[in-house]
Amino acid sequence: MAVTVLMAFAHLLKWLLILATLPLLAELLSLTLGAMLPASDASDDAFEDDASTEGTVPAPLTRLMAIVPSHNEELSIARCIQSLAAASGSARNVIVIAHNCTDETAAIAQKAGARVEIVNDLTLAGKGHALKHGFDFAFNECGAEAVMIIDADTTVSPNIFAEVSKRLAASPVIQCRYQVRNHAASWRAGLTALAFLGINVVRPRGRDRLGLSCGIFGNGFAMRKDVLESVPYDAHSIVEDMEFHLALVKSGYRVRFVTEALVLGDMPLSAATSASQHNRWEGGRLRLLSDWGLPLLRGIFQGKPALAEPLIDLLGLPLALEVFSLCILLLYRDPLTRYYVLTAFSVILLHLLVVIHASPDRWESLRNLLLSPVYLFERVKMFKSVIRASSKGAAWVRTTRDASAEVAARDILAPKTANSSQESS
Repeated sequence: MAVTVLMAFAHLLKWLLILATLPLLAELLSLTLGAMLPASDASDDAFEDDASTEGTVPAPLTRLMAIVPSHNEELSIARCIQSLAAASGSARNVIVIAHNCTDETAAIAQKAGARVEIVNDLTLAGKGHALKHGFDFAFNECGAEAVMIIDADTTVSPNIFAEVSKRLAASPVIQCRYQVRNHAASWRAGLTALAFLGINVVRPRGRDRLGLSCGIFGNGFAMRKDVLESVPYDAHSIVEDMEFHLALVKSGYRVRFVTEALVLGDMPLSAATSASQHNRWEGGRLRLLSDWGLPLLRGIFQGKPALAEPLIDLLGLPLALEVFSLCILLLYRDPLTRYYVLTAFSVILLHLLVVIHASPDRWESLRNLLLSPVYLFERVKMFKSVIRASSKGAAWVRTTRDASAEVAARDILAPKTANSSQESS
């Protein structure tokens, strides 16, 4: 009797693991193949499908402003403002929201020439509240036509204001290419950079070339004023970027991917800060699945097929848990399961090869990949923390900045920006 029960449990577990791993595999396969499609003028260069039907090229926007939500960012805020000022021509095009700061963020930002809005309200914690205040200030007080969101630990490519202004004239919401600046600082930062390439470059490129909304990543996204008039900003979860993207897609907006404009952000170097960031991201995704899963499903049945991909994305396991689950399935000896696992690992391998090809340093990425079992093991161990972070009352927690992140990483802006179109193909 006990043996029969164990066999039934093992059989049930097998099918649960197969069902759990299917969404990410479908996502990786479709988006990786999409990213491998050749770039077309309509999808990657001119955004012609979003522009005027008369064939004219819309004039670039003339009043684009950068909003920098900041909470205790005195280490990096000056560098961020300098980068944005160089790209836009003036630090007055930069709005720093000094949100519940207890350090010198506001004073340093003012000295750097940026417009500074000081917001002190501990009942309104989290990046979402800082963004909402920034949107109101930019559009109502500064007369902005459009805004671009830039994190305080970020530097940008020199062409970003010109490129974003041009693209926003044709498409109301866009997401710039977002990569890791300090990828050479440690093996952990290198592997995070590799994961970023997959999530923030390869997958959104695949979505864009397949005609889907590419997503919003919280750093480097931009939108026109009319978007917020249509979809008021009300995203205050611990993953406010994903929450707002779901609201946009539900309202019929398609976020376009701009590979030619680049934002570079610093990633945590220590295990503790990296774990905190990971728990917030993955816990927030689980929370969104709980809150948005059924509404997205209802929307699909009500004739909104564009909601299918965001739902599949939310259903997908984190890659570390995906690999762990597939390794458990290797214990099953039936041919069907073995073929499934072989196919699954082939899809993951294809995705990794495309990610490495997109890397600014392919050899470094390959070397870092050798340490991926350690990285994956760390991530699997965090599963309980991720579940806790997905609770409804989970608070937004700022990722602690590493002082060592101020050490200059190799400059990938100049050599890559000029040839980004060719390499992104």
